[in-house]
Amino acid sequence: MPTYVYTGRNQQGKTVSGLVRAKDPIEVRDSLRQKSVFLTTITEQAGERSTAAAAAPLFGRKKVKLGDMVIMSRQLATLVRAGLPIVQSLNAISEQVENATLATVLKTVCAEVQGGLTLAEAMRKHPKIFPQTFTTLVMAGENSGTLEETLEAAAVQLDNSAELREKLAAALTYPVIVVISALLVVCFMLIFIVPAFSKVYDQLKMPLPAITMLLVTISNVIVHNTIMMLLVIGTTVTLIRRYVQTIQGKRRLHALLLKLPLLGKLLRKIALARFSMTFGGAIKAGVPLLQALTVAGETTGNVILQEAIVKVAEAVNQGSTLHVPIEQTKQFPAMMTSMIAAGEQSGNLDEMLEEINRFYKRDIEYSVNKLTRMMEPLMTIVVGGLVLFILLALYMPVFSLSNAIHK
Repeated sequence: MPTYVYTGRNQQGKTVSGLVRAKDPIEVRDSLRQKSVFLTTITEQAGERSTAAAAAPLFGRKKVKLGDMVIMSRQLATLVRAGLPIVQSLNAISEQVENATLATVLKTVCAEVQGGLTLAEAMRKHPKIFPQTFTTLVMAGENSGTLEETLEAAAVQLDNSAELREKLAAALTYPVIVVISALLVVCFMLIFIVPAFSKVYDQLKMPLPAITMLLVTISNVIVHNTIMMLLVIGTTVTLIRRYVQTIQGKRRLHALLLKLPLLGKLLRKIALARFSMTFGGAIKAGVPLLQALTVAGETTGNVILQEAIVKVAEAVNQGSTLHVPIEQTKQFPAMMTSMIAAGEQSGNLDEMLEEINRFYKRDIEYSVNKLTRMMEPLMTIVVGGLVLFILLALYMPVFSLSNAIHK
């Protein structure tokens, strides 16, 4: 049974705190209520595991998948729409979800909401479970009084994200397998085959072509300086990851991704599909325009587009129409700008954004299939080129020796 650290207020209004062992946060709340203590915050003591977590796999808690979140969000929207209080809704869903980790987190969120936090504030304490986009939509729904609509919009957004992720994973499976296989073959040749040829070359004491010298040097580095090479690679990767986590590094990386020859256009389409889907859903749910823009900007997953949307929101706040600053950013296609302008003029912006999202969903599926077809021969050429390079480098000295003997 886990131990919880809590703070609360007694009947005199004084802050009290302490430790209590209980099955879950709900039991803690009930026991404190019997003592006339109003719970404000509760956290599980470090090193303890909840009953639900104990039922999780041996090597850690069960991962919360997007599918679990979609079901939970739609169930919560349904219960809230039916008029159930949010605490009662959370408690009911926590008893129904199959994922033990999600059930435990929902019980904790329920206790925190009972302690005085809003639903969005309670969810933000669990960023690994609830994405920022999800909590921002929840906050917008709470502020505008349209929580059930924003929860449904969040579910749709998560559902589409899961579908898109599956399509990308399916498209990238073949290239990833080919690249890994090619790397394994190349490493095997560099570690075992090239050193054997290198010994023969040393015995013959013959001058080697530049391509052979390059291959032998790479092989020697891998075989004789493995630890140093791994340290260099590990240090480089760590430095790059830290740089990419900075604002400047993230901005440069995202700008580079949008400019990639094959992948850049696809990534932009994915970001725009996310934006139009979330923006349209938020507006349809009754979220104010500026707040809907902010929420939608966070779903793009690209800093360049997010900063452009921030500029759009600033211009709209100063009285501009929506399509004008969108066009001025130069980050949105003309088709999208025209459709948004038409939606503003006709008063059905949400429907126009839904149409934009449907267009990009079809376009993304076509682009993914096209990219897959293009990458298959490209991977074959790359792998063939690597093998040809190694074979030429190995056998060119042999050919030279054979010619010298015939002469």
